[in-house]
Amino acid sequence: MKALIVLAAFLCLAAANKAPRQAAASVAGGTLSCRGLESLWESAGGSPAAAFTAAEIAQAESSGRQYASLYNTNGTTDRGYWQINSVHGALSTFDAAGNARAAVRISHDGRDWSPWVTYQTGAYAGRC
Repeated sequence: MKALIVLAAFLCLAAANKAPRQAAASVAGGTLSCRGLESLWESAGGSPAAAFTAAEIAQAESSGRQYASLYNTNGTTDRGYWQINSVHGALSTFDAAGNARAAVRISHDGRDWSPWVTYQTGAYAGRC
């Protein structure tokens, strides 16, 4: 009986330790496809209704590359999938989840894409 209790406790502990790894996998980094960018947007709290547009903008801004950067002539730097400008302070990050959360916040959950030049020019359309 004692061995069964120890085994049950071990299995519960193993399951508990497995859960964080599974959650982290849903916020993958690297180069992402449109579907991956949509998932990242939603995992960052973004509206599912705005996910497709968010992915198209990220594709236009960074080609889906986590570590994309652009050094602007005004001395600022754009970073990550959504090319978050350094004027936004710590929101400008290469961290996958952080970059997505910044895009959600700056775009007001996909209701205002005007800060992105690729949206202003229409260059985002048809990327996904």
